[in-house]
This record gives sequence, structure tokens and C-alpha cells, in this order.
Amino acid sequence: MTAPSLPELGPSLGRLVLPPVSPAAEPLAPIRLALVTGLFDAAGQARAALAAGSVAEARAGLAPAVWSALWGRGAEDATTAVVNALESRLNAAAAESRMPPRMRARLRITDAERRAIHARLGAGGSAMLRESDLLPGADDAEWVERVGAVARRVESAWLALDGAAAHELSEWEPEIAAARSWRRPSWPLWVVTLAVLVLATWAGLLLGGYVPVPGPLRPFVEFWWNRW
Repeated sequence: MTAPSLPELGPSLGRLVLPPVSPAAEPLAPIRLALVTGLFDAAGQARAALAAGSVAEARAGLAPAVWSALWGRGAEDATTAVVNALESRLNAAAAESRMPPRMRARLRITDAERRAIHARLGAGGSAMLRESDLLPGADDAEWVERVGAVARRVESAWLALDGAAAHELSEWEPEIAAARSWRRPSWPLWVVTLAVLVLATWAGLLLGGYVPVPGPLRPFVEFWWNRW
């Protein structure tokens, strides 16, 4: 029986294989390209195995675990990129408002928040992973068709992840704005100012002889009076 032929994945991946744009326009471009490269490498090895007549090796090279691992790595890297971008913007806003270091430390993304971000970014891959789970049960001819179908799901999954990342960044704008608008409380300054004024007034009255002189201060006051 002739081994099936595996077409190139590029057409099925659609917009995932577009040339990279500027980092400002597509901050996740390096992660997208890493995902595409991993898929191309896996497909290339599967294609080579088919050419050598090893259908089992080719199918193992594009098994559900392979798709899951590549997607999982991409989602994790995207989460790291989003968290780093958020913390960078929070820190820049805190520096702009001159927020104290102890308060800046509270702006860090917590582990629970990171896990939630990761879940939201990776959620778009569920349909692709379900499609990949059908690969082992397909016969050789159907398997080729299903590989293309999984690749098309990868495109949809990535577009969902990219949109979720943009939404995540926008959702944190209130926290970033709050850090930028933070102002140091003014009440300590007013308390100190009032205390200085009260002390200065009392000292003036004391040196002027308008109020009784406390025993411990009498030597200083008498020295002042003798000088003036």
C-alpha cells in the first residue's frame, strides 16, 4: 500500500504565516513565528517519514501530544509577554507619579492573576485540541485530511489568543491610570507644618516672657535674655 502524501501546512495555517510586522503593531509576532516554525518542523519530519515509508512514525510526529505541546508553549510564551508588558506599563506609570517602592511592589501581577491570564489566552485552542484528538482514530487517507483541519484550527486559535491578549492589555488600563494619577498624601505635610507653627508661636511667647518658662528650658531662655 502506498504511503499517503502530506501537503504543506502553509495554506492551512492561513494568516499565521504572514510576514512579521513591526513589534509595536504585533507584539506577539515572535511567538507566532515560533509556533509556525514548530509546526513546519513537525510536518517536515512527518513528511520525511512518509517518504521513507514509515506511516506510523509520521503519525507519531503529528500526534495530539505534539499539537498540544506546541500550542501550550505558545500560550505560555504569550502569557509571559502580556504579563511583562503589563508590569512594564504599571511600573512606568508608578515611576511617573513617584510612587514609593513599597507601593510599586504591590503592582506586580500575582500568580493567581497570571494563571487567569494564561487560561483566557489559551482558551481559543480547545477546538484545535479536540480536532487533534481525532487523528489517531482516522485511517491513513483520512489522517492527511484531518492534519489539514487541525492546522486550520490552529489559525483560528491563534487569532483568538491574539484578540484575548489585546483585550487583556486594555482591561488593565484603569489600574495603569490609577498608578499614574497616584499622589502622595498631603496630610503628613500639613501636620508637620501645623506642629512647626505651634512650636514657633510657643517659642516666641516663651522668649518674649508671655508664658511661664519650664524648668528644663530656663538656662537657655535666660541665656537668650542676657544676650538680647
